[in-house]
Amino acid sequence: MSLKTRLIIYINSLLFLTILIGSIGLMVSAKKNVREEVLSTKSLAIFAIENGIKKNPEIYLFQEKGEPFGFSKLLNLRHLKIEYYDEDGHLRDQTLTNQDYSESPPSWFIKSMEIFSTQIPEQIIDINLRGKEFGYILIKPEPLYEYSEIWAQYKRGLWIILIFFSLINLLIFVVFYLTLQPINNLIHGFQKLEDENYNVRIKKTKILELDIIGQKFNRTAKKIKDTNARVHKLSQDLINIQEQEKKELARNLHDELGQSLTAIQAEAASIKNSKKEKSQLIAVENIISISKSMMSSTRELIKKLSLGILDEVGIKIALDDLVSSWSKRNPNIMMKYDFDQSALQKLPKETHQHLYRIVQEALTNISKHANPLNVSVSIKSILSGKVKIEIINDGIVKKAKSSSGMGLSGIRERVTQMKGQIQISSSKFFKIIIFLRHSKK
Repeated sequence: MSLKTRLIIYINSLLFLTILIGSIGLMVSAKKNVREEVLSTKSLAIFAIENGIKKNPEIYLFQEKGEPFGFSKLLNLRHLKIEYYDEDGHLRDQTLTNQDYSESPPSWFIKSMEIFSTQIPEQIIDINLRGKEFGYILIKPEPLYEYSEIWAQYKRGLWIILIFFSLINLLIFVVFYLTLQPINNLIHGFQKLEDENYNVRIKKTKILELDIIGQKFNRTAKKIKDTNARVHKLSQDLINIQEQEKKELARNLHDELGQSLTAIQAEAASIKNSKKEKSQLIAVENIISISKSMMSSTRELIKKLSLGILDEVGIKIALDDLVSSWSKRNPNIMMKYDFDQSALQKLPKETHQHLYRIVQEALTNISKHANPLNVSVSIKSILSGKVKIEIINDGIVKKAKSSSGMGLSGIRERVTQMKGQIQISSSKFFKIIIFLRHSKK
């Protein structure tokens, strides 16, 4: 069920309940007013009979002649019926009504009115003149006329209520159409967002709450668009880096192993062609030296490609070796590093690989994109129950690389995977500060 249908049902149910209560109140009020009118008319009729008939000294003359009191001429008497019965109980005179019974209220209305009504008793007035009984006058409330008058008022009220009900529903429809139209725009916007149309935007309306939702939607769509663009860029950068790594690996194999193998081949050929024992021994020594160099180069390549060193010696020694090797390759840079063994032990083991790669990537970035004199790397525990990793250099960092490079993006992604926090600043020094939570034991 749609929101519009649900709200219309709720509001109409509330209106119907209000109208029902109002109708009952109207019936009770109308019945009270008519009842007071009946009692007033009845009191007036009793007063007229008591003073106009019983105390009239000439009334007996009419009775002796058998003439009626003239009740039949009272055509406009409302709510009451007056009947005169003689001393033998015969009806001699009565009021007549001009009520049109074709417009009588329906039976359900009469039954409903009887629920709210208390019957008005009939009134009997004996006619005794000069000690002689001439019969009696019966005054009866006329409920049908009473109900007809209430029904007429009720019908007018029902028409007013029906018109009011129709106007309210029309107003509800118009208001909900105007109000829900922006919601439909939001739904349409989410549909486009689901279809990867990140340029969709929600226009402003004159409804504050929906405008706030629209602003949130537009910001979310922009963030998704930016994130999607960043992911595409990272994917392209990753492909490029993979190609560069392949080229670098091929170049290293060619430069290191290829030249060494060529040298070994040459030395082996000299052994074969030389007849002097001394020359042969020198060639053998050269082959052994070249083989050791090849083993060292191969070990370095394997170390770059694999992190088996972490399982072999642990994160502390692996980081010490990484920084020491970097310092040897960059002798002109003053390196300071401090890796707290207790802080490293507090980190989950699954984060060690990420931590190693973060330090490795940061040092690689410094080598490629900065010209520092001093570099500092530290890992220690702090009072907030976290481990703080801090990498600082005083070199000049190229803007394009520092802000959008694959290196820093990769570091951010690794920190996110470790559920940590990262701060990067480049005011006086270029700083990378990372906070990681302790492992739960």
